[in-house]
Amino acid sequence: MKRRFGISIPEDLLDKLDSLSRELMVNRSSLIREMIEESIEDRSHLLTPHECTGILLVVSRGSEDAGRVLEKYCKCIISRSHHHSEDCCVDINFVRAKSEEILKLERELRRIKGVSERYIPLSCIK
Repeated sequence: MKRRFGISIPEDLLDKLDSLSRELMVNRSSLIREMIEESIEDRSHLLTPHECTGILLVVSRGSEDAGRVLEKYCKCIISRSHHHSEDCCVDINFVRAKSEEILKLERELRRIKGVSERYIPLSCIK
């Protein structure tokens, strides 16, 4: 069963969405549905307590704070690769820890201006 609802977004964001929809050759509704499903899965994954393994990508511009946070959570990080690309630092972290710890790590990184992060779960042991 499908239900309709209305949302308000800035015009420039709608233009980007329509452009992406054309490029991918899918209708806007299908694209939005897929994006919402992915976002819900990504954001809710760590809310269920479990041991989790995944990749944490961290991109920082003009801040060394991300490195300090990653050091603070070094027990969660199995391996870390640090790279420089143009005007930013890129950290690729292989992590394994309780989902609660990874969630804390993500939240601390999210609070830092100029830092973006993305956690990609690889496997879960419940």
